[in-house]
Amino acid sequence: MSSVTTAERAETRALSDRLLAALPLTSVYVWLCTVYLVEAWGRLTPWLFDDELKATQIARGIAASGRPMQRGQHVGFDSLYEYVTAPVWLIHDVANAYSGVKYLDVFLMAAVVFPTYFLARMIVGRTAALFAAAGAGAIPSLAYSGYLVEENVAYPYAALCFFLIAKALVEWPRNRRWAVGAGVACVVAPAVRGELAVLPAMYVLAVLFLAWTSTWARERRKDWTGGDWAGFVALLFGAIFLVSAVLTSASHSWAWATQFYKHRMIDQTGWAAGALAIGIGVIPLIAGLASLFRLPGEAPSRRLRAFRIVLVSALITFGLYTAVKAAYLSAVFATRVEERNLIYISPLLFIGTALLLDRRTVNRWALLGCGAFGAYLVLYAVYHPTQYPYEMNVQLYSDALGLAILQQANRTAPFYWTPQDARWVLLGIVVVGTLVIALLPVVRQRAARVAGALAVALGVAVVTWSLTGEIAAASGGNRTGQLFANTLSPTGQPYSWVDQTTHGAPTLYEGEGEYDQDPEWLVEFWNRSIVSVGSLDGTVGGPGPAGAPNVLPNGKLYWGLDPKVQTPSYGYAVEDWPCVDFEGATAARHWRLAGGTPHLWKLIRLTQPNRLRSTCSGIYPDGWTGSNDSEYFRFGQGQGWLRVAIARPAPGNAAPTNVHVLLGSLVNGPDREPVYGRTLVEKSVHLKSGDATTVWIRSPLQRFAARVVVDVKFEPHLVVPPSDPSYGDVRQLGVQLHYAVVRKAAHR
Repeated sequence: MSSVTTAERAETRALSDRLLAALPLTSVYVWLCTVYLVEAWGRLTPWLFDDELKATQIARGIAASGRPMQRGQHVGFDSLYEYVTAPVWLIHDVANAYSGVKYLDVFLMAAVVFPTYFLARMIVGRTAALFAAAGAGAIPSLAYSGYLVEENVAYPYAALCFFLIAKALVEWPRNRRWAVGAGVACVVAPAVRGELAVLPAMYVLAVLFLAWTSTWARERRKDWTGGDWAGFVALLFGAIFLVSAVLTSASHSWAWATQFYKHRMIDQTGWAAGALAIGIGVIPLIAGLASLFRLPGEAPSRRLRAFRIVLVSALITFGLYTAVKAAYLSAVFATRVEERNLIYISPLLFIGTALLLDRRTVNRWALLGCGAFGAYLVLYAVYHPTQYPYEMNVQLYSDALGLAILQQANRTAPFYWTPQDARWVLLGIVVVGTLVIALLPVVRQRAARVAGALAVALGVAVVTWSLTGEIAAASGGNRTGQLFANTLSPTGQPYSWVDQTTHGAPTLYEGEGEYDQDPEWLVEFWNRSIVSVGSLDGTVGGPGPAGAPNVLPNGKLYWGLDPKVQTPSYGYAVEDWPCVDFEGATAARHWRLAGGTPHLWKLIRLTQPNRLRSTCSGIYPDGWTGSNDSEYFRFGQGQGWLRVAIARPAPGNAAPTNVHVLLGSLVNGPDREPVYGRTLVEKSVHLKSGDATTVWIRSPLQRFAARVVVDVKFEPHLVVPPSDPSYGDVRQLGVQLHYAVVRKAAHR
């Protein structure tokens, strides 16, 4: 009996020891989650469109039908992230579901501390491994944990793959299960996020490096002659060219970047690396790279070799992906600082830093070179990514959250840093941090405790800087969310105002002249009733299908080529009034901001079949006509008077102009769409700057078209007195317009 009791006590002690050992790491995770949950709670609405709306659309489709869908149409597989978050969207209330997804994202992304810790424990002690885990979990990009984006799963998953690959390299061939597990994880990785398609390539590269550095390979190379080395180099370049040729045929972005934008690949990778370095406090980048070089007195270690192989492989694959994507985007979309694609190497850099701090030694020549490289990245490369150093001209740069600490310091008392101030601070960090690491071996030989204190102080400073950057990024993101929330509801009306009225009935959103799509994205996110989205002029786009309906001369809507074929019919529609005017009864009204001015959405209970009463085109959200003038189509109930309110509140040196108002017939065009036909009536008025008038034209037709033509346009940035080309509005403008049809003319 006593032996059983003793065994039970030993087992209990072992369990308690394991729990106590897990407590520090669990505490790091809990504290980080607490900070990020508070930040997520303060994020009022999504705003990183179209990323967040796309993920939401697909996840809602999976929750509703079990299949990925966008705007009522089935789409292909996108990411496992939508499947992970889909169950939360079973919650009907959008606000509660949104909160649930945000909080789930926090727990998922912060979980990066666990694989980082276990990988670090392969080469360093517990305290140093905790530092690496905390650093990986505190980088500024953890602010994405409050966003509905794939990084929330992809970031910790990449760290898990790094750990599995390192274990596979260490355990091979004794325990091949790790190799199988790493292979399965890497094969699944592209389904987590498209960028993680580099992980299988990274695994292959790591295996090749392991073979190259093996004892067998080193013995074989001892007898190589100069010709053998020349042949090997030729084969290596041949393999590189072959891989590049295969990728060129398979990837349009690879082909463009490598053939036409090689210089951009180098420059923009430097920008991304510089932003990452700034976000994590520069020192982890310098020390992480320096850890790749053999330390003084270092004994051979398979685990340390495996870690270095993983770090080198990750630097090559993720760096190359970032270079190609950034260069390609600069050609087809915009020139961006793409730190967002490079954040995955952060856990490895922190582990490399932990190695130097744990052993209190470093290869000083390697440290000097890496320090110079880090200084170049943060003091020069990312100082000139565009015309704005460190992108300090914006509240938050969504693709490079590492810059957030400088952006917020530029806006926060008592700092108000200029780019030059930031440059001096970063220079000080590089010099002091590099000097401390270089002095650790000297101090360790004379006073081990002092060296330990220096290592701890440097580690705490690095994590503090990084977490401060994360808080700055979350703060900037939340301020941006407040602006978007004000755009959606400047008067404080409910965000889900459509759902409250329709109670889930299928609703159509139809816009016109929406040059800023943010309001549409917002109302679509917050109102699940909106299942179809489009615009009459093509200004409303994705994510997801966004085609315009066809319109018959009587205003009837239909989708497809044949109006006789039955097409979807909706119970309600959100119309971008006044240029979209549906037949039906007004069920609700909602004010939002467009072009900085209040605009009205109307929710219409539609007639069956769905019909338009009128539309207009050529009018910006702020009411001005543009270079192509404006047209108005009336599809029914057009008998009476056409009232056209015209104003030209332009600066005093804008030239006067004649304005022509034409009323004509409405006919079918060659593409079976309504077009302006023959002119029946024309009236003209002469306007000077500051003038306003109303033109009345009697209409005997049920259906008609109208056109307003302005003879003399002006460009605001050229006529602001005195002429100031730096003024931002470069549009060609005519007049401000408002159309209406009334039964009786109040004035003629």
